[in-house]
Amino acid sequence: MNPRARVVLAMCVVLEAGVAGARIKIKTDYDKTFDFSRARSYTWHPDGAGEVKVLQLSGDNPVELRAKFEPVIVPAVEEALARRGLTKAAMPPADLHVSYYVLIGPNVAAQTMGQFVRPVPEWGLPPFAPATQSLEIYEQGTLILDVADAAADRMIWRGSARAEIDRQNSAAVRAERIRTAVRDMLKKFPAKR
Repeated sequence: MNPRARVVLAMCVVLEAGVAGARIKIKTDYDKTFDFSRARSYTWHPDGAGEVKVLQLSGDNPVELRAKFEPVIVPAVEEALARRGLTKAAMPPADLHVSYYVLIGPNVAAQTMGQFVRPVPEWGLPPFAPATQSLEIYEQGTLILDVADAAADRMIWRGSARAEIDRQNSAAVRAERIRTAVRDMLKKFPAKR
């Protein structure tokens, strides 16, 4: 492969990674009364690190999906928490319990006629009868990270990353998207007071 073709290929890969990463929607929320500055250590929840829920009859086995996702999610979370100054406790008790959930299911995006027109009489437009002009049904995956105050056994922080699933992606691309989502979520942890 000539050098010019390699450069073009590398630019395409970087562009594709940027576009794929841009489609991940991150949301976080936290307990505003909790003092995050006193949290120093964490462990995975005693009932297990997490679980996978398939919200459709797609033939996917949640146990197999968990075996595929957990080896990517757990190290990504541990690395991101270490960057935030938290230490994984060798044994309980720890300040925080961490757990994850993966939800996989269908989602719909639709637009209707007149959806973006303000309903005011000055425009002189008659009311629109709702009619769907665009409909997209796609598979969506959501990764949820929960952090609980271990002593009080109550949730203090939740992050979620939601994205369209492309089953054509390789395992390496899926793993990198998961790591990116975890890093982006945990950039907002601990919540600043």
